[in-house]
Amino acid sequence: MYEKEEEMLDESRKQLEQIEIPDQQIKNAIQQGLLQAKNKKRKRKNKLWTLLVAAILMLTFVTSIRVSPAFASAIASIPGMERFVDLIQFDKGLEAIIENDYYEPIGISQVKDDMTFTVDGVILDETGMEIFYTLEAPFSIENIRYEGVDVLIDGKSLSDNASISYGYNGQEETNRIEEQFSFNFKEAHQFASKQFELKFQLKNEKKTTFDIPFTIKNDIKKGKVYSVNQEVKMDGQKMLVKEITIYPLRVAVNIEFNEQNDMEILQFEDMRIEDENGEVWSSIQNGTSGFGGAGYKERSYFLQSNYFKEPKKLYFKFDKVQALPKDERYLLVDFEKKEVLKQPSDGKVEVTSINSNSIEVKYPQIKKNHMYSLFFDAENVNREKIAMPSESIHGDEKYNYATVTLDSKNIINPIKIYFSSYPNHLDSSVSIQIK
Repeated sequence: MYEKEEEMLDESRKQLEQIEIPDQQIKNAIQQGLLQAKNKKRKRKNKLWTLLVAAILMLTFVTSIRVSPAFASAIASIPGMERFVDLIQFDKGLEAIIENDYYEPIGISQVKDDMTFTVDGVILDETGMEIFYTLEAPFSIENIRYEGVDVLIDGKSLSDNASISYGYNGQEETNRIEEQFSFNFKEAHQFASKQFELKFQLKNEKKTTFDIPFTIKNDIKKGKVYSVNQEVKMDGQKMLVKEITIYPLRVAVNIEFNEQNDMEILQFEDMRIEDENGEVWSSIQNGTSGFGGAGYKERSYFLQSNYFKEPKKLYFKFDKVQALPKDERYLLVDFEKKEVLKQPSDGKVEVTSINSNSIEVKYPQIKKNHMYSLFFDAENVNREKIAMPSESIHGDEKYNYATVTLDSKNIINPIKIYFSSYPNHLDSSVSIQIK
């Protein structure tokens, strides 16, 4: 049905790979496209033609970024476009979001203390919000940090119902940072309003604050719900895959773990959704993320999404599951005596140092090119929670090394420090058809 269009795109790709595209030429083309898009009062025939051309251009644009390093490099050199090149090359879900106009340009700026913060665009669904921004100044801002990042809707904070993450630029001597704030909601959120307000403070001498209102115009897409309710076993460990919901930003997988299991399930290294052709349609990005970690009976896991695709069949699969015997899922440490009283019997984790409120451990690399947080929780002999202010991890070709610091106020020995990941895996794999 689309053979002709595919031939056109293939020919366009070949031509793009053979030419160098000057920055100004690209800027002019984009500006021309924006001007054309603003003319919405044309006759229906012209409107349909414009939409068709725009769709072909967008598909060509995204396809060319994916297949042509030369074109991707040229686009990345345009201010504001580098992040999209990186994300499109890495995330099929974002590619589909851009192709289907679900990324919403905002372009609202605020100037404070000679710094300009711009909300470039937003992607919003029931599971979270991605806010793409640019921060500029006539001086170097490479060490800028944030605090109190929040989004308000009709004056009410979203932070109580969300985890918030954001990266730092990492460049030296830069006066322009292009990054994003990521909000992951703890449960699906229904929005009665589309009026939002981004608020945060910079960790600088002036404690500069920004407060930027913006409005979402796009309809917020509803999740596609697949009720699975199928129990599976791995090495005798029972898990009930209850529900899988596909949203534009991510796929939410809800799993309940049988309380009679003798193993504690920690991390799923390879959880994915495949179509009828075996193509990985949705997978874990940068390790498993979600809500409800080790120790919780029911947990939600987030995968990359490809909401806008409609394959004939879908299969939910996972393997490479980290697990420990339940009675060995923690280190028992006496910080006063500087002794390890209990640890997993396989000896894969070695405690190399114990200080008054911190420990250092050495363990085999769990997954190549990925460092899992080794611990997630701690409690004292009275079963009171102990805060873990910091955990640092580094590694070499064979081993990882972690240093964990505990809040010294609640240390009443001995202390249990629970594992969130561990270099031990269940055998076998699971495959469930969900569509």
